[in-house]
Amino acid sequence: MSDRRSAAGSPGIDGTTSPIIRPLGWTERLFWLLDRNRPRHFVLAAQVEGRTTADEWRRALDAVQRRHPLLCARIEVGDDSVPYFCRDLGAPIPLRVVRGDGLGPGWEPEFARELASPVDPEQAPLMRVALCLEPDRAVGILSTHHSIADGMSVAFVVRDLLQALAGTALQPLPVLPAYDDLVSRAAAGLGREAAVAAMGLTAPGPSSVYRERDGAVPQIGMIGFAPQLVTRLRERARAEGTTVHGALCSGLALTFSQLLERPAGEPIRIWSPMDVRRLLGLGDDCTLLALSMIVRTEPRGLPGFWDVARGIASRLAASRTTAYLAAALGFLSHSIGSLEVAEAAQLMACRFPFDFVVTNLGLLPYETRFGHLKLDALWGPAVLSGFENEHVFGVTGTDAGLSLTYSSHTPIDSLLERLQRNLAAAV
Repeated sequence: MSDRRSAAGSPGIDGTTSPIIRPLGWTERLFWLLDRNRPRHFVLAAQVEGRTTADEWRRALDAVQRRHPLLCARIEVGDDSVPYFCRDLGAPIPLRVVRGDGLGPGWEPEFARELASPVDPEQAPLMRVALCLEPDRAVGILSTHHSIADGMSVAFVVRDLLQALAGTALQPLPVLPAYDDLVSRAAAGLGREAAVAAMGLTAPGPSSVYRERDGAVPQIGMIGFAPQLVTRLRERARAEGTTVHGALCSGLALTFSQLLERPAGEPIRIWSPMDVRRLLGLGDDCTLLALSMIVRTEPRGLPGFWDVARGIASRLAASRTTAYLAAALGFLSHSIGSLEVAEAAQLMACRFPFDFVVTNLGLLPYETRFGHLKLDALWGPAVLSGFENEHVFGVTGTDAGLSLTYSSHTPIDSLLERLQRNLAAAV
């Protein structure tokens, strides 16, 4: 691969030449372009019970960085105009420590601060950590450039961090190719129009409008749903032939319709990222393995709550196929091959307009006890696209319940409380 460039890289912190890891795939390249228009990094916060020290977190982060190859990367554009991941082995994951007694919800401003602070793609590594540390508990806030990871990737990084903190040795993982390459043959056979039709983008509706670049810190709202409500929600969703995710999207659509004035008959557009690891038979690597779909729905009040939930879940299930994945990648390869930053931003605003985002990691696929440590909650993912009136909901489940994080520059008053009441009424 190195013969595609006139130079292998630039000197790293340790004085060595930074070797090329691999070129960015189409989805990774899109996020890289969009991030250069408005910050597109995302943030997750791990609430941990148990005594730890800053030095222990430093060693654990170093171990995690050795395990995941892209956590040593930066992005460099080659002489062939192709962006590459390049390795800087001498650049540790930055760790900023905030100490305090009785932090409680006091770490939320740190979370918002991290979401407002971009991750520089030209400086390795493309992840940083803010640690709110108390004697017997800690909150680790991880900010990650979207080109190297998705929410589930960082959920696995959190697991690895806690394993390392508990004394478990971590094994290095190999470099994965961009997942575009895993479905490239199927994608190559699809023309642009066929790809657009398969993704349901033929009638996108009104375009999104970007906010001014004012550097404002977004507002963050957080609410935890108790295990009893989550259990009832899961059982009722199963009985209704749908999913918890479908129910959450239906509840949010209903809540939006109650709190905002909208033209009669205008559908609500829900942006829903989905994890493609299982579809591709992949594991817990830290790399971008997510794709998104926009679902349009019209809230019908509580009597139609479960009809809406079934419709959303059904449309999302239809997209969890290699054919849809190939169509999406075909669309990206036809659309962004030679795009500049402004053109990519316009493509996103016109082709992918949404009213709100629900990025749901589901129930974490691992135990939350790590020796003397306990993962109490994982908050996020929080991510913003830079649009006006943007509302993003990150959802993560553990055995302690469901954590929902609401990110927006223009939050809707009482939305989370109304959502909780709607969900309780629906079950």
